[in-house]
Amino acid sequence: MGILSVDLLITLQILPVFFSNCLFLALYDSVILLKHVVLLLSRSKSTRGEWRRMLTSEGLRCVWKSFLLDAYKQVKLGEDAPNSSVVHVSSAEGGDNSGNGTQEKIAEGAACHLLDFASPERPLVVNFGSAT
Repeated sequence: MGILSVDLLITLQILPVFFSNCLFLALYDSVILLKHVVLLLSRSKSTRGEWRRMLTSEGLRCVWKSFLLDAYKQVKLGEDAPNSSVVHVSSAEGGDNSGNGTQEKIAEGAACHLLDFASPERPLVVNFGSAT
């Protein structure tokens, strides 16, 4: 029951913004249609281009999914950073990557958390390197 109420609350929060986007897309389509009709009535040769609508069911589905992704994301501005699981890899010299002596030694390949490496004196930089 708790998950259902959270989903309902998120849906109710998203609906006004979603409908305002639908209104904007309908307004955009009507302006383009009006331009297309004016060019057609003036018998201009530039009306041969195809008119692509913005307010389609596929477009609305994409907008809705993007709002849902944004609502369910775990990272929120101004809140605590997520403490994701990472694997510790030592530097090429075989030393500790933490850069300060206060951090306890972590074994090569050991599972730990991202914020274990955070320090108030310096920014946390994580390298997501590639072996390719």
